[in-house]
Amino acid sequence: MVLPAFAFRRAIRVATLAALAAVALPAAAHHSLGPYDVEQSIHFDGVVETLRLENPHIALTLSVTKGDGKRGTVNFVEGAPAGRIAHMGLTSADLAVGKPIKAIGAPRRDDPNLYYLKAVILPDGRRF
Repeated sequence: MVLPAFAFRRAIRVATLAALAAVALPAAAHHSLGPYDVEQSIHFDGVVETLRLENPHIALTLSVTKGDGKRGTVNFVEGAPAGRIAHMGLTSADLAVGKPIKAIGAPRRDDPNLYYLKAVILPDGRRF
């Protein structure tokens, strides 16, 4: 059976849309902030231990002094996309290992020791 040209074009459009939807839905789910309690904004003062400034998301760890005086590490396992961070003007030099920063995070609901990086405040007061 041969389809008329209009039916063939419509079938191609439907197949293309279905393929795009199949790809887009998992990507949208991946970028959800659902795992994090974004209503919370926990502030940390620390020194950058590690930095991953690459897509799909920035990630870093901070060495901090806890309330009891002991040293600890705060893990920001996810943040904004690296491209967006660069567009805002934040550079890898600003977040170089050993640099002091302030960071604001939202804890993961399933592991309150992991955080979403909501904001970075540099020593000169710039906020990203």
